[in-house]
Amino acid sequence: MIEIHKKEDILIPFNQIGDADWKMNTQKIIEAITDNFGDDLKNPVPKEEILALETKLGTTLPKGLKLFYETFGIAAIGEQLQDFNEVGWIKDIWAGEPQYGPDFTGDDNKVLPYLISFSDYLGNGNMFCFHSETKEIYYYDHDDQPYLTKMFDTVDDYFKGCLIFAQADLAENNEAENWTEEIVIQLLGEKTVKKWRY
Repeated sequence: MIEIHKKEDILIPFNQIGDADWKMNTQKIIEAITDNFGDDLKNPVPKEEILALETKLGTTLPKGLKLFYETFGIAAIGEQLQDFNEVGWIKDIWAGEPQYGPDFTGDDNKVLPYLISFSDYLGNGNMFCFHSETKEIYYYDHDDQPYLTKMFDTVDDYFKGCLIFAQADLAENNEAENWTEEIVIQLLGEKTVKKWRY
């Protein structure tokens, strides 16, 4: 059970996925999020399903993403992780009708062929993607050029940020949103948080 009455009560789940207490801390937060919204916990994803997804994509998932799926499945993290049938190369979204796609910049086009979506940001059309070769995390923002921005070196930072931000909903204190934002800015930088949240 997580009770948040002050900033210090907000749980930083891990430095990296796979750390000693990462599983216990992440489980506490996911259970609290799930309980708060009256949802059911998700089942871990079997290794065979992950392998089938990697085979379909033709590349491996980032290590942290794979370990998260194997441990918590497509869990509630405060943002919408995509079901495996939705995970895919973002270049393919507009392949059939490029006229309806974004007017990607030259810089966008350099990374576009490598990006695979795995999370919808609040269902608003923006997506988080991983780079098929470097495994870095990029953000597709349908409102602003450049449309594709590198956000994190690893998926671990994305999950960490989500799990911290989500704790604002668990507090009765109106200040909790500011607290979670301050913590994530401290961990991941103000520029990253501004692009992500605003």
